[in-house]
Formats: sequence, C-alpha cells, structure tokens
Amino acid sequence: MAKLRYLIIALSLVWKSSRKWTILLLISQLFQAILPLILLYLSKLIIDSLSELKETADFNTIGIYILIFGFIQLLIAIINNYQQLITETQQQLVSDYMSTVIIAKATEIDISYYENAEFINTFHQAQRQALFRPVQILRNLTDFFQSTLLIISLASLLIFLHWSIALILVCFAMPVAWVKWHYSKKIFDWEKNRTELERESAYLNSVLTTDEYAKEVRIFNLGKLLLDRFKLLRTKLFDEKYRINSQRAKAGVIARSSEIIALTICYGFIAWRAFVGSITIGDLVMFLQAFQRGQLALQKMLSSIVGLYSNRLFITHVFDLLNVKSILVKPQSFKPLEKLNSIVDIKDLNFNYPNIDMPVLKNINLQFKVGQVIAFVGENGSGKTTLIKLLCRLYDPVKGGIYWDNTNIKDVALSALRKRISIICQDFSKYQFTIGENIQIGDFEKIISQEKIITAAKFTGASKFIETYPKQYNQRLGRWFKQGKELSGGQWQKIALSRAFYKDADLIILDEPSSSIDPIAEAEIFDRFRNMSTDKILILITHRLYNLKIADQIVVLHKGEVAEIGTHEELINKNGQYSKMFEKQADN
Repeated sequence: MAKLRYLIIALSLVWKSSRKWTILLLISQLFQAILPLILLYLSKLIIDSLSELKETADFNTIGIYILIFGFIQLLIAIINNYQQLITETQQQLVSDYMSTVIIAKATEIDISYYENAEFINTFHQAQRQALFRPVQILRNLTDFFQSTLLIISLASLLIFLHWSIALILVCFAMPVAWVKWHYSKKIFDWEKNRTELERESAYLNSVLTTDEYAKEVRIFNLGKLLLDRFKLLRTKLFDEKYRINSQRAKAGVIARSSEIIALTICYGFIAWRAFVGSITIGDLVMFLQAFQRGQLALQKMLSSIVGLYSNRLFITHVFDLLNVKSILVKPQSFKPLEKLNSIVDIKDLNFNYPNIDMPVLKNINLQFKVGQVIAFVGENGSGKTTLIKLLCRLYDPVKGGIYWDNTNIKDVALSALRKRISIICQDFSKYQFTIGENIQIGDFEKIISQEKIITAAKFTGASKFIETYPKQYNQRLGRWFKQGKELSGGQWQKIALSRAFYKDADLIILDEPSSSIDPIAEAEIFDRFRNMSTDKILILITHRLYNLKIADQIVVLHKGEVAEIGTHEELINKNGQYSKMFEKQADN
C-alpha cells in the first residue's frame, strides 16, 4: 500500500502544479489511441476498393476514403505537434513546482540534519529525482492506459485472423519487459549505493570551478591533484555503470531475438492466409499493420509498467526527504512571545550533538538582564558557539531549559522567537544581492526602509565606502552577476554588522563578527552597540579581550562548563583563567 500511496502522491503533485496541461495531455493521449485504428481500417477500405475498381468503375468512394485518411493524418500531426508543447510545458511547471517544494522543505528542517551524511545523501538524490520523476509517473500511467486501449482493440481484430496471434504477441514481449524490470532495480541500487561518491565528485567539481576556492587552488597548486582525484572518481562510477548497462544490453539482445522470431512467424502466417485467399489484400495490409502496431503498443505498455516500477523506486528519495520530521519539540499550542521585559534565564542546561555521546555543555546556569552586555570567552571548542545555537533554538538541550522572561522557548513558535533575535555569526553569509538587500537580510520579512538601511550603514561605518559607489545602496555585491562588486573582508563584516542594527531585536548576538575589522573600528562599533542596547541584551563573542571592558558580565567557558563569571576588573583580580588569557594576549 505504501508503494501505491507514493504513486498517488506523485500524481497529486503533478495535478497541483499543472491541472490544465494534465487534462490536455490526457485528451491528446486518448486521440492517439483511437485515431490509428481508424487509419488501419481506412487503409483496408482503400486497398480493397482499388482491387475492385475495374468491376465497379467508381473512384468517388475511394476519393472520399483518401480525403478522410488525409484529414486524420493531419489531425494526428497536429496532435503530435502540440503534444510536444504540452509535455515540455508541463515538465517545466512540475520541475519548478517540485523545486519550490524541495527548497521549502530544506529551509524548514532542523540544522542538525545538515550534519548527518546519510541525510545529505537522501537530500542529494531527492534534488535530482524530484524535478522529473512525478511527470514520468504520469507519462507511464497515460502510456499504459493508451497502450492498453490500443492493444484491446488490435487484439480483438487479430483474433478474427487466429486466436494464437494475440497470444504470441503477448508471450514473446515478456522477456524484453523482464530485462527492463530487472535492470531498472539494479540501476536504482547502484545509484543509491554510489550517492556518496557522486556527491564527492560534485564537491571536487565545485572546489575546482567556483570562486570560493579559486585563490587557494592556484596558490597551493591543487588543480592537477584534485582534477586527478575527480577523474578517478568519475572513471570508477563510469566503469561500474557501464558494466551494468553492458549486461543489460546482452540480455536485451537475447530477449529481443525471441520477439523478432515471433514477429517473423506471425508475418509468415498472415502472408500465407492471403496467398490461399482466406483474406483480401486489404485485410493483409490491415492485419500486418495491426500486428506491427500491436507489438509496439505492447512494448509501450510493458515499458510503462517497468517505468512505473523504476520511477516509484527513485521517487522514494523525494518522499524520504519530505517525510523528515523536526527533532525540535513542538507544543500542541504555542504560547505568545512578548517583547523581552527583564531576563533570559538558562537553567541546568546540558547538551550533546546528535549521535555523539560526549557532552558539549554541562550544567550551565546563567542569567542575562535587559540592558546588559554579555561576553562569552573561552578557547576554541569550549562551547561558546554551541550555547549561541541553543539560544537561537537551532537545537534543543538534552536537559534543562532556556527561559524568555518566564516562558520556556520550547513553548513558543520558532518564527516568533527568531523575530526577536538578531545574530551575526563568525561565518556570516555573503549574498550576491544589492547592498541594501544585504543589510535588510536582518529583517527581510518587513517592507524595506531605505532610511533604516542608511542609518544602519552609518552605525557600523559601512556608509563611508558605500557612498563612493555610483549606485550606492543599489550596488550589487559579489562577482557572480554583471556589474557586481567584490568587497574586502572588513567591508563585508561591516555590511553584516549593519544587519544586526537594522533589525529591531530584543537579543543581539555578535559571534566573532569583526575579526577582519581593525581593533579601533571594532571598539567604536562595540561602543555604539553598548549605547543602543539599553532595552536589549547584547551578547559578544570575541578573542580581542581588551574590548570586553564594556561588558557587564563576562562568562568564561572551559570544556563546556562555566569556569568563571564576572566583570573585566573582577576577573583580572581573580587571577584565574581569564586573567591568564588577557595577559597572554597583551604580551603579544
């Protein structure tokens, strides 16, 4: 039942994306099943009438048959011509629709799935198969019904000649169908097992051809090394698939040979019946064409069945993706999330990443008050960024909770929580959009405010270089599109910091967002954030400890635990871990 359900769902996706074109396709398929039968019968009538012409001396009837024959041929030509338009249009509509379905799913699933290699394999296959498999399933079904209708009609005709003809037609087509069926499963298994290698070759292709890696590929002379690795992978994949296709070709030759033998026997039988006078010349032509068309229709019908089987196998990747459920717990009803009034409270928080037993955070208890600047400090791997991810609810803790005033963030809608938070990550994204759009990314759902964009850019000092460009805030960034302009690392970071200011959030998180900005400019930006955070909470993560004098509370993390907590002066006087880190940095 699950197999049938997937086919039904796939067809429903096709119907949702292209109702009108699906109806037109079905109508054209119906005509293509009926009109060839009329042509067969007209061929018989024309030939029989010609053989009787000397006796009757009446060409008018033949002329009418020929006109009808020509009209139907014209009708078939028109239908075939427009069917190409129908199929291409429907394919494009379904591909675009399925792209949006896959992208929508990709944006809503938990970030933890992107750290799971098995899921990434599924996602890779789903992206490949979603664009054309639903349409192919519809094609398989329409081909099946069209061919079945044609076969029933032709078989009824051939039975008048001899009952064994229809039976031979069916029996000798089965080996070819079995070969297609058997090897479609082999190809599916091979593609599924080789998804990781396909992804690896795609990754190497990306490293060798995109601007992200271009400098290092050349500086470190990686081109030949990685190209050789890419060629080795593609050769391995080619050899394996060629081996399967070669076996399928050999089996196909044997199966097709039996079909040709049956075809020859039946043609000989029909010719013999005409020779002894059992059927007319018109009958001979009609039966020969009927047998030939019946053979093609049967092949098409069996191919459509095999196609349904094959496409059903491959489309499971799509539904495996669409059936992915969120790990983040969702309450039956969401509590409203009001503006942060007083405190963010972290209670007894423990966390480890999925499928990893080692704890990343242990027994974290912290309170952040509105108006405070909080700093997280610690060596790499101490848990700073992980704690930020939990505050943004990219993950849920395995124990304990995070409270927004008195509301557990698990009890509110994710969208409501994230509207209240603004975060600039260390590995912030560089969008190939305009400068204004890059800044507005911080609050893209709302109507763009040019005044707020300019204010945000002035806040971080980005306006100084933006206003030197002819198009200013309408200047496209990056090199992917025409007239795009690439920025320096520090300029990009100022654009990213402008996003944090643009969004009127209650909780602002800056995770190493200014490593490419000079220390003096960074200190000025932090001071501005300090001044504007009187009704907000500002969380800073930075390795430049001398800038943390503005912090009301510095949290020192060590191996996932809170090692120290206090102001800059308090922690220096403790002469503990923070003091040692500060002295070491000062010496450098």
